Amino acid sequence: MQPGVSTNADHSKRGLVLRKEIEVELDAVLLRVGVTEGSVLVRAPEPSAGHLFFLAWSGETTTGMRATAAGRDSTAGKVSKTGKARQEVNPYLSSQVETRLLAIPLIADGAVVGVAQFLGERTFGAEDEARAAAECGRIARSVAEFVRESGNYAQVGLHSPPSPAEAAIVFCDLSASSSLFDVLHAADAIGCLDDYLTRTVDVVLTAGGSVDQYLGDGALCRFLPDDGPEAAVRRAVGAAVDATAAFRALKESWLASRWEVASVFSRIGIAYGDFREALIGPARQREPVILGSGVHRAAELCATAPRRKDVVLVDRRSADLLDDGWALGPGPSADSFEVLGRA
Repeated sequence: MQPGVSTNADHSKRGLVLRKEIEVELDAVLLRVGVTEGSVLVRAPEPSAGHLFFLAWSGETTTGMRATAAGRDSTAGKVSKTGKARQEVNPYLSSQVETRLLAIPLIADGAVVGVAQFLGERTFGAEDEARAAAECGRIARSVAEFVRESGNYAQVGLHSPPSPAEAAIVFCDLSASSSLFDVLHAADAIGCLDDYLTRTVDVVLTAGGSVDQYLGDGALCRFLPDDGPEAAVRRAVGAAVDATAAFRALKESWLASRWEVASVFSRIGIAYGDFREALIGPARQREPVILGSGVHRAAELCATAPRRKDVVLVDRRSADLLDDGWALGPGPSADSFEVLGRA
């Protein structure tokens, strides 16, 4: 276990609470500064890492930026290093309307703990910069508390361990999701996917997991073994079963609306194994992803799961870590098992 990672499962949820507080504080600052787009970035937890992650965001444009890892030579990287505000043309996205980016260092107890960025369709003057810096005091205090515990990074899916770690990896998606676009208007089909992901992710976060990536009609999640491998697998399997029940209730509401969605089912694969976080992509827009045998096995289980029923599959290692409170049946391969429910 890495230094600074909390072993208390309840305490580790503080990271989620802090991010929500920072998002609320950011919304309030945007109103007072007079802009509609903003974000908060923090350094990766390893001292040697030069990149920053988007911790909180507000506005349509910044939502699209959240998967981007900002490098040491980015605007945020320079502000984090120098502790001085910067303003320039928005480097993240191009559009017909030129926007300006104002980056403010978040300082707590004399140290830079993060960077707040604001986007606007105007040049920011010295008065704007001074006001933004003054208004970011509460955000800086919350960010300082967040970066103090690397376990908080893990809770929001930003933890970047320097060596492989282990976790219960959950890979979920909808079979025949493309059929939604055949029988529904595009807006309704997208709404179905959004409802499915919202309910699934709510269950995962409530159970103490975190979300690493959305995959169109699915998601990649993990449950860290802060309370031991057995407990991590139990939480992952319990969340998968509860998410499946939530999907069934959601599907019933679709069918009650006379939508032809009978062929859509939930598939979830769970594997316990190693993973490693990495930044993938061109230097200008790298995205944090997780790789490793656990991720591969969970994805493979999900891909090979039956497509004509709701199903939760676990690999052999996860099955060995489960207690007698769960009933398992044979899966589609020799090393997979179907979760039949609580015994």
